[in-house]
Amino acid sequence: MARRRRRKSRPGLALIVLLATAASAWYWLYHTDSQGNELDNTLALAPQPRLSTDRPQQYEPNRTQPDVIEKGGISPSTKPVMTTPQRTQSLIKAGKQAVISKDLIAARTHFSEALSLGVGEADEKFLRGELSRIGNETIFSARIYDGDPHVGRYIIKTGDTLGKIARQFRVSDDLLATINGIRNKNLIRVGQALKVIHGPFLATVSKKTFTLDLHLDSTFVKQYRVGLGEDGSTPTGEWQVGTKLKNPQYYPPRGGDIIAADDPTNPLGERWIGLIGVSGDALGQRRYGIHGTIEPDSIGHNTSLGCIRMYNKDVEQLYDCLVSKHSTVTVK
Repeated sequence: MARRRRRKSRPGLALIVLLATAASAWYWLYHTDSQGNELDNTLALAPQPRLSTDRPQQYEPNRTQPDVIEKGGISPSTKPVMTTPQRTQSLIKAGKQAVISKDLIAARTHFSEALSLGVGEADEKFLRGELSRIGNETIFSARIYDGDPHVGRYIIKTGDTLGKIARQFRVSDDLLATINGIRNKNLIRVGQALKVIHGPFLATVSKKTFTLDLHLDSTFVKQYRVGLGEDGSTPTGEWQVGTKLKNPQYYPPRGGDIIAADDPTNPLGERWIGLIGVSGDALGQRRYGIHGTIEPDSIGHNTSLGCIRMYNKDVEQLYDCLVSKHSTVTVK
C-alpha cells in the first residue's frame, strides 16, 4: 500500500494574504468616508508639523495682535497708522494732484475731508479758497462733471414747472434758473435738459469767527462774513429756515414806525431769511433771521439786535441756496 505524501505548508502565501487584508482595512479606514466614498487624501499624505502642546488650538477672531514684539520691535503684521496731521497733509497733497489732473470732483473730496479733520490757519485758508473756487465750477455753473454726487440732469416733462422741480430736489427755483441761464422761470419746455442740485444746503454760523459756512451735505461750498447780536444776543443752537422775503418791510422789534421795502433807511436790505429755533438756546424762537444791511461796517462785529447780518450781495446768494422747511442753520 502506497504511503500518502504529506503536503508541505506554505507560510509565505498566508503572510501575503494577511498583509493584503491589513492594507485593505487601512485604505478603507483612512481613504473613505463613513459611507464608503473615496476621499481626497492629498493633505493626509503630507508630513504634519509636530504640535508643541497637546492642548487644541483655539481660534479667537476678536483678539487683537500686539503692536510690539517682546524685544521692542514693531510687529511685522502691524502697519504704521497715520496721525491726523499726516492724514490731512496727505489729503491736501492728493487734492492738489487731482487739480493738476483736472479731476475737480476728486480734488473737492480730498480737500473737504482734510478741512473736516482740522488744519492750521494757513491750510484752512487755502482749503476754503480752493473749495469755493471748485464749488463755483462744479455746483454753481451749468456744467455737470462726471461722478459728481451733488448734481444731476433732469429732463422736463409735461406738467412740470421750475418751482415743482426745485421742490423735488430741495433747492430754490431761483438757483435752478441762475445756473441754467433761464431768464423767465415761466418759460420752460418739455424735453429741455436742466442741471439740478441735490439739496438741501445747510449753514453753520461761528460766533467766534463771525463767519457763515455753506455746505451741501458734508461738502464745504462757500464762506461768508457776518455780523451778530450785541452782548451775545444771537442764540446758539439749530434753526430751521422759515419764511423768505424779497424786499421786506421792517417792523422794529422795540416799537416805532414800520419802514417800507426799498426805503434806503430799511436796515434789512433786500433779503430776509426767517429762522425758527428747534434746539439749544434757539428753541422756540421765531423773531430772528438772516438779512442784508445798510451798515456794511457792522459785519464782523456784535452790533445787531440778535439777527445775523450779511453783505447785501452775499445774502442774495445765500437766499437762493437755502429753502424753507428743509435747510437748517446751526449757530455755534
